[in-house]
Amino acid sequence: MEQALYDVAAHPSHTKRFKANPRAFLSAYALEREEELMILEMDVAEMIRRSLNPMLAMRAFLSVEGREQLPEYLRRIQGT
Repeated sequence: MEQALYDVAAHPSHTKRFKANPRAFLSAYALEREEELMILEMDVAEMIRRSLNPMLAMRAFLSVEGREQLPEYLRRIQGT
């Protein structure tokens, strides 16, 4: 899961591919079904609960959703 999220966050071309067809993009990674669903739903709170680095979660979320969605990211991680 970390590698997929890093690629989305660090490489604009990957971000574009992910946004165009998330399932196809994620098929290149050895993800468990739960991990794939967390990424598709951008369930950052659950990702962090499962030990994902919060900065990576934030970078991936903002890459996909847009920087203006920082308040939404913060709302989602409340209580983690």
